[in-house]
Amino acid sequence: MKTVTEEHYPLIKQTIKTAPTFVHSILDRMIEGTVYTDTVAYQTLLFHTKSGIYYVYGDESKTSIDHQLAYCFQQAMEQQKRFTLFSYSEQWNIKIEQLLNDQLRKLERYTFTFHENIYNHREKHGERDYEVKSITEPLIKNSLEFDQTYYEEYWDSTSNFLKNGFGFCFVHKEQIISEAVSIFKSNEYAEIDIMTDSKFRGQGLASSIAEAFIDHCLVNQLKPCWDCDISNTGSIHLGTKLGFTTPQKYTIYTKS
Repeated sequence: MKTVTEEHYPLIKQTIKTAPTFVHSILDRMIEGTVYTDTVAYQTLLFHTKSGIYYVYGDESKTSIDHQLAYCFQQAMEQQKRFTLFSYSEQWNIKIEQLLNDQLRKLERYTFTFHENIYNHREKHGERDYEVKSITEPLIKNSLEFDQTYYEEYWDSTSNFLKNGFGFCFVHKEQIISEAVSIFKSNEYAEIDIMTDSKFRGQGLASSIAEAFIDHCLVNQLKPCWDCDISNTGSIHLGTKLGFTTPQKYTIYTKS
């Protein structure tokens, strides 16, 4: 396979029909990443973030991707780095499992479709008990979950997140108790990641901070994205209330 140069990213964007948000982040050059392809027709594509997240797309029958996938996996094993591979089709699942055999752990997740009409007609909360604050560098230093390490993994750096991403939080006695941030973002999409301090759960904070995130998306012509494990009933229930419906199952493979 060959590496696609950035000047061809707009053509790739026109080619792909479905993809995780991080793929769009790479193509819009908001995070570092590499795109591999088999031919100039882009029949088969492999996307790779700097932090070790991958997505396979296109014609799974092409054998040119086999070596590249195996090489990326072997590098991750030898260097003890992350290897997380996204697959959106059963055909790719079969190929991946044949290629990498029993070296992988298989997880199933849902990606949802956002319906603004459902969101606008949801049952709304009353006045918020806490002030909504935009995520800033000082707040990142006090975060329980979304700290500097988090942004280095998903955004390459805290400074890149502050430049291209966004997020909101509730603060109580100088401590962040709930926050929603863009784990990935592109020019069109923003994928939400939520954390609520266990001592403050059950108060509707996750729903309320998610609303701040979604409202920001709508004002800025972004499509909010919601993904979760298929066993995460709490996330599924919350997402449904916020207008995320029609779950579509996909697979993630990680090092076993």
